[in-house]
Amino acid sequence: MRFIFAYLTVFILGIFSVIGMEAIMYGEITYQLVFAAILFAAPLILVGTTIAEMFYGFSKNATAKRFIVWGFLFGVIATVIITSILQLISAIMVILISLLGGVLCAILAWIFFAIRGGQKASGKAATAPKNNT
Repeated sequence: MRFIFAYLTVFILGIFSVIGMEAIMYGEITYQLVFAAILFAAPLILVGTTIAEMFYGFSKNATAKRFIVWGFLFGVIATVIITSILQLISAIMVILISLLGGVLCAILAWIFFAIRGGQKASGKAATAPKNNT
């Protein structure tokens, strides 16, 4: 249940984050930009939360700091790829928007981690019995 709540929270906040980045890039928000935000955010958030859940559930090293760093890197890379494909803005704007995307994804990663349990010992790997053979 926590995963579903964490996913839906990050999904909604992620769409608003993409809408905000589009507002910076394009100036005004139209219905087409909102629809595009949903189309871009939905698969990225699905991939990001699936990876986050795998890391959270099966790693003994799942900490808020690691989620923030990996979320930042995921956001920067995803934003660079998407803005490069669109090729509608200058290189400086790509860099600035990519850094903003990284910061927003780092915040979303922290939110996911906090809602999911927020403890290093919450994942399955941390609570699994040790096999000392």
